[in-house]
Amino acid sequence: MHKVLVLDANQRSALAVIRSLGRGGLKVIAADHRARPLGAASKYAITSVRYPNPETSPSAFVKELIGIVGRHGIDVIVPATDLTTMLLASQSDLSKIARVATPQADSYETLTDKARLLQLASSLDISAPVTHIARTTAAVVDAAHDLGFPVVLKPARSRYLKGDQVLSTSVEIARNADDLSNALRSQRWLDDIPCLVQRFVPGHGAGVFALYGPSGPIAWFAHRRIREKPPAGGVSVLCESVSIDPIMQSAATKLLSATGWTGVAMIEFRVADDGTPYLMEVNGRFWGSLQLAIDCDVDFPWLLYQMTKNCPLEEPAPYVIGRRLRWLLGDLDSLLIQIRTATRARIKAQTILAFARSFADPVCRQEILRLSDPHPGIREISQWIKAMRPPKAR
Repeated sequence: MHKVLVLDANQRSALAVIRSLGRGGLKVIAADHRARPLGAASKYAITSVRYPNPETSPSAFVKELIGIVGRHGIDVIVPATDLTTMLLASQSDLSKIARVATPQADSYETLTDKARLLQLASSLDISAPVTHIARTTAAVVDAAHDLGFPVVLKPARSRYLKGDQVLSTSVEIARNADDLSNALRSQRWLDDIPCLVQRFVPGHGAGVFALYGPSGPIAWFAHRRIREKPPAGGVSVLCESVSIDPIMQSAATKLLSATGWTGVAMIEFRVADDGTPYLMEVNGRFWGSLQLAIDCDVDFPWLLYQMTKNCPLEEPAPYVIGRRLRWLLGDLDSLLIQIRTATRARIKAQTILAFARSFADPVCRQEILRLSDPHPGIREISQWIKAMRPPKAR
């Protein structure tokens, strides 16, 4: 029986991968740099291993993975975050001893570098926000004043390798000159990578999810976010499967086909108030609400495993529309934030009622806490309660 090493096992997406591959009869090993990750509690994980933190010790992380592959006889490695995908996409030494479920290095670099992505999008006539690529602080200031406030300051990469350390970046919205000055003082990455200065697009986020093989698309999926954490915009805590927007799917097809992409991808857009989708970014990893796609009969992890092993693949049947997925503790966090910040009692009551109604929703499933595999949910609740306790006085 083949063994699969699933990285980033504390992520919700990794838990979905572990459950999927375990149900398929594979021996799954959960791996993370943290102790007691969620995925390790699943009945589908035969054991768990721990590796060095890939953010602070990327070289040690890769070295330990090579050791884990040898000690456990790993056939396939599946990363679940941007960080581990980035580090493994170009690891030729690792790919000699195990199959690594990542896109090819050149296509990965082209689509995840936002500056290169926008240049490709322009050549393919894909709509994107008006953008200036700036490489100095002075150029950022000039671009912002040229576009007019508000502007978005977006690093070309979400994470990048500097020496033997991975540095993280963040996106800033500058609504005026003071915001711009404050942002420039706090963003140290500006000395290392280009900055995309973009015209702000009012609207909401949306996207499509895909699995691409050497011959083209294998599976597609889309959802809409109903509630997020934080409520103003963040990770999805309640979402619903929806039909794929044909304009977004067309743009995704152009990008993935043009680069010879193989693997999973999430292509994100900003939908303007007039309904126009503008390309934002591409991520070469599984998404947080992966379990919803699996519940809707598109088993992306299993399809990715089959593709990685060069097994014959059948096109999935059309997926279920209107099914919902709820990350209970994330939804609870979102509720608490809204209660604390709401200024009117009526708004608080409406928020609490909407939260309570989700328990009686017949088409909504819980993401982590499942009767068929309860221990990850129990572990998450235990860790959540522990984190909520006030620190003991010394």
